[in-house]
Amino acid sequence: MTLPEVPGVSVIREGAITTVILARPGQYNSISYVMWLGLRDLFVALGTDPDLRGVVLTGAGGCFSSGADIADFEQTRATPEQGVTYEVAVDEACNAIANLGCPVIAAIEGYCYGGACNLAMASDFRFVADSAKFSIPAAKLSIVYSPRGMARLVALVGLTEAKRIFYTAQPFNAAAALKNGFADELHADPVAAARAWLADIAHLAPLSIAGSKAILNMIAMPEQAYDPALAHAVTWRALTSHDYAEGRAAFAAKRPPQFKGA
Repeated sequence: MTLPEVPGVSVIREGAITTVILARPGQYNSISYVMWLGLRDLFVALGTDPDLRGVVLTGAGGCFSSGADIADFEQTRATPEQGVTYEVAVDEACNAIANLGCPVIAAIEGYCYGGACNLAMASDFRFVADSAKFSIPAAKLSIVYSPRGMARLVALVGLTEAKRIFYTAQPFNAAAALKNGFADELHADPVAAARAWLADIAHLAPLSIAGSKAILNMIAMPEQAYDPALAHAVTWRALTSHDYAEGRAAFAAKRPPQFKGA
């Protein structure tokens, strides 16, 4: 399949796992407005790949990302109307990550600031190195995050800790992120660990994982109305699939199942 080319983003495919790399090392992988739009299109396109089983989202040069490119703001969010449009682009990029029908692991070294935290929070898991540093400095810029970004943070760290992060705009390190729930696992090489984790589950039923992800994400997002039709659709799709029949047959025959995602 052909993926859209996104300036400042590189993509590596190895087997069933794709690595998406924020690649502006001269700017600490800061995310331009064009990149937000491109990340949305990239993850939507990845969602059409039936052979994809997982994505690692990371940054080049030992840094995840310093966040939104503030140097870009005079052109892209100088007016209130532009600010609203910009936040929509951020939400759409993060929604595309959250809605991808396979796991996404953010592998984080160095800075993960501002908008980069949005990308990490939209991922299913966050594997971090000891060098990882986090901050949401919205209060230093007079910015209010979207309800969706705030809801994702509350789902990870709880209401009181989310308030602390937003109100103080203070950075916190990997140890604090592991303690407050923002990060999930500590690794010397979070990219390698993420790829290994995804490889370990690549043989499992993709429709089951996709359906579980869709329903769990709805449950975790209180600002979004629960959609019973969507929950029924993903459940029904799995129940009527080749993979469901294959799973039952393999269980009865005491052999490993061969899932196709269909």
